[in-house]
Amino acid sequence: MCSERNLNQNLSDKVYIVTGTTSGIGLETVKQLARQSATIVCGCRNSKLSEKLNESILKDYPNSKITTIPLNLASFKSVKGFINKFLNDFNRLDGLVNNAAVMNTSKSYTEDGFELQFGTNFLGHFLLTESLLPLLKKSKEARIIHTSSVFHEKGLINLDDLNFKSRKYSSWDAYYQSKLAQVLYSRYQAKLVKNYNITSVSIHPGWVQTPLIKHTLPTFFQNYLFYPVLKISGMVDTWHGCQTTMHCLLDKTIVKNSGQFYSQVGIYKNKEDKAGGWPMKSPNPQVYDDNLCKSLYDISNNLVGL
Repeated sequence: MCSERNLNQNLSDKVYIVTGTTSGIGLETVKQLARQSATIVCGCRNSKLSEKLNESILKDYPNSKITTIPLNLASFKSVKGFINKFLNDFNRLDGLVNNAAVMNTSKSYTEDGFELQFGTNFLGHFLLTESLLPLLKKSKEARIIHTSSVFHEKGLINLDDLNFKSRKYSSWDAYYQSKLAQVLYSRYQAKLVKNYNITSVSIHPGWVQTPLIKHTLPTFFQNYLFYPVLKISGMVDTWHGCQTTMHCLLDKTIVKNSGQFYSQVGIYKNKEDKAGGWPMKSPNPQVYDDNLCKSLYDISNNLVGL
């Protein structure tokens, strides 16, 4: 759990971007940042719903400032539009929470022709993050949180076929790859920004009760029919699910661990990994392949047109 000391910090002088804020961990993160009087920019596809939720949050926490800028991570045009709007309206950025994701989707592609999960979960956030680095570098102490998953353990980065054009498509393998890519990117990014006051980490927030499961299991089954069994099996609510995010955004020890992986309890293969850790060593050896990390970074720069 994030410490009470951290959760009671006054963040009235901080500006944060959180993606995917209309439900789940993203919404819970916005609520907590609002409790701490932060300025929050929500990036999400359903801007009308986001604005409605923001109004409700502001009634409870009027000292915060919350705004929504439309963001569809499956469209580079939309990502660039978000960036331009943000840079026009704000002159500082203290934290970027790359939270939005899709999981276990059928074979489909983004507006720019990339496999949907790789394009949304990784490339969209990659373009967003790289474009905002100049502003993050101006902060006294900036944080970047890449929300990955326990499932990155099962991931395999195939640099020759990132979009499943040659190999047989597997919705789960595509998800695993996208989540692993975030961990590799965070680790390599930490090296690139080591001379700046930027800390980049990746996280597994836990098995959280969110709509992310909708392509695997109807949310009715998760939230009602199977809820008692799932809860006993380890599923947690969104409050517990946002703890790792908040810890990595606010705790002072994080700056010593840039590039590390932070995990809640997870369904890892090895027993010793199941308890998680803040931080913990990733069980996927590809994470520590420096050449692979660099290659993925270079290829991603080319794919997003940077």
